[in-house]
Amino acid sequence: MATLSHEALRLLINRYGDPDEYFSEMIHAPSFVGGGKYESWYIRSAPASERMVWQLTGSSADSMIRAAEMLLSLGGIGLDLNMGCSAPDIARSGAGIAWMSKSHTEVSDLVAGVRRVIDSTPSRNHARLGVKLRLGEAEDYARLLDFCRHLADLGVELITLHPRVRKDKYSRPARREYVARLARDLAIPVYGNGDIATVDDALSYAREVPCAGLMIGRAAVRTPWIFSDIRRAEGLGSGEGSNSGDGAGSGERTRIDHLEVAEFFLENLARSQPEDFQISRAHRFFYYYCDNFSFAHHIKMKIQNAITVAEIPALLAAYFIQVPDDRFLER
Repeated sequence: MATLSHEALRLLINRYGDPDEYFSEMIHAPSFVGGGKYESWYIRSAPASERMVWQLTGSSADSMIRAAEMLLSLGGIGLDLNMGCSAPDIARSGAGIAWMSKSHTEVSDLVAGVRRVIDSTPSRNHARLGVKLRLGEAEDYARLLDFCRHLADLGVELITLHPRVRKDKYSRPARREYVARLARDLAIPVYGNGDIATVDDALSYAREVPCAGLMIGRAAVRTPWIFSDIRRAEGLGSGEGSNSGDGAGSGERTRIDHLEVAEFFLENLARSQPEDFQISRAHRFFYYYCDNFSFAHHIKMKIQNAITVAEIPALLAAYFIQVPDDRFLER
């Protein structure tokens, strides 16, 4: 979710109903510790700072431990160490999924060090320590379970598993059975991630897999109202923190105006991201959001070719003139 799970997206989701937790974009520990030019943008926490989980990435224990110490002062639920990102540049640098191939000693130095930081911070010693994982280089459940038990012994309190191996693309289905097995075999909570694209996916996952929670990524970009729709389907209402005021959790029918959604997102993107990032973040958001439309590829490519953010509302307005039935969604 790099370049996607930033403040502008969270503000959009919040209009319909917050999830229980928001995970930040990956915060690069060496850059954060070094006071990099853009790092302050990664730790913006609106609209629900109390629901934030700070996600850390890096290749060395020292910088990640120091970054953890700095992030603890920002509040939120806790810290999450990313040991699952399989992006080639991340893995080659020794970060992300590369941690799953490092020695027990290296992993212990990192996790035990972050655990000590949490435990020695009186105001934050309730903060949760989590780790995000993939299956690893290959399907090997015994090795995965051993790795996760080692993490738990070091003080990790939550495992989030994206059940694909390093080289898998999204066309390969996520293997939910590994989430189920870990949830049964570990003494700490496990969240399941991967291939939760719709409300029905989330409900079936919750029925079939005995995990403690679900992490939803790309679907929250495509349909920012998915969390409120899940709550409505479960009969739980829109959830605490919802500012939508549109009856999304009450069973009432509501209408989404896709042009207004786009304008709201872009306005907040301008406030919550540095100018250097805005067009790339807009491209990434609309790459997924345009899947809501009948001629998704057509409008998607128009937006991907936009040079400035200011061009995008006009491109969408022109599209809705041509395809007026796509502008509104009844839900």
